[in-house]
Amino acid sequence: MPYSMRVAVSRRRFFLGILATGASGCAQLRFPVTTAGQQDLPARDITVIRVTGANITSFREPMRAPVNHSAGNPPPVIGRYSYRVGVGDTIRVTFFADPAGVTSPTEFAPETVAVIDESGRFFYPFLGTVQAEGRTVGDVRADLTERLGEFFATPQVEVAVVEFNARRVTITGAVGAQGQQVLTNVPTTLLDLVNIAVASPDADLSRVELRRRGEVYTANLLSFLEQGTPQNNPILLPDDFIRVPIAEENKVFTFGEISTGEIRLDVARKTLLEVLAEAGGIDRIRADARGIFVFRRDDPARVGFDVYQFNLSNAAALVLAAEFGMAPLDIVFVTNDPATRWNDTITKIIGPFNTLVSAQTTAEQVGQVPN
Repeated sequence: MPYSMRVAVSRRRFFLGILATGASGCAQLRFPVTTAGQQDLPARDITVIRVTGANITSFREPMRAPVNHSAGNPPPVIGRYSYRVGVGDTIRVTFFADPAGVTSPTEFAPETVAVIDESGRFFYPFLGTVQAEGRTVGDVRADLTERLGEFFATPQVEVAVVEFNARRVTITGAVGAQGQQVLTNVPTTLLDLVNIAVASPDADLSRVELRRRGEVYTANLLSFLEQGTPQNNPILLPDDFIRVPIAEENKVFTFGEISTGEIRLDVARKTLLEVLAEAGGIDRIRADARGIFVFRRDDPARVGFDVYQFNLSNAAALVLAAEFGMAPLDIVFVTNDPATRWNDTITKIIGPFNTLVSAQTTAEQVGQVPN
């Protein structure tokens, strides 16, 4: 079966699964949570919101976009960038002079190509060794011109690096091509390097770490891309070490009558329906499509949650899930009936995540209704 047909069949099964579970009839579930069941929620900073066609426009975009940390200490802006010749570089020296101005000797090579040796020098005919390490090509040119002035009245010298080997930066982390990158006389920015190394889909470009001369900086490359802040796209210097971290917080969690796990959010908007589909759909036998909840904190420092309720038991209601935008660290919980052991399930899922601890008691409160 062609791939496109397989995808279409999978999507059809997913939607049918939602409809089937909604029609299966978990009679005990009362949707939405009753007013009586919510009496003590405000005191615990918990708000239950039933998502309907009347209010879905308020939730199309999440209250929090994918995590975009502000870089607290981007590296200082350097002055004009100048490449300095180093060991291993290959340079070409081209010499011009008026023959009539020759004093002594009379034979000079018009062009010399030399590799900078381990001492940082190269050999030039009749002059001997010339210091190059740590100098710009302009510095080397000035030195040669001065020394050749002993033999020529108006010596003219051109110096160029024809093969760059000495100056490098290193990139590691969430990129496809980790390792070293050679610097040249053309400035290389952080964005240039990340593009060369190919950032992974889960890379957190808002917290790129740059180690330089014993200092550690954080550059918000995402801020540069979105707002053009130049300090967050610094010009790289020799021996810079760059680490691109993984976006640990840019994900949502799924559990209950659905495949338990994490689903990453990228810069592009992702909806609840896409999360349910990516998780493989809800359990057709056990789940009740009238009991799908999204737990959200709009502020990491907040103790409580906003709990969004969805009744996806009919096709028309799927539009709600298709329009509801997900936010980082959202928790998607799919119930089967009020007797579901929310406590046990949530404990297993949120153990490693301190930010999710209060979801346990919240889920108990929201999920229980009178028998």
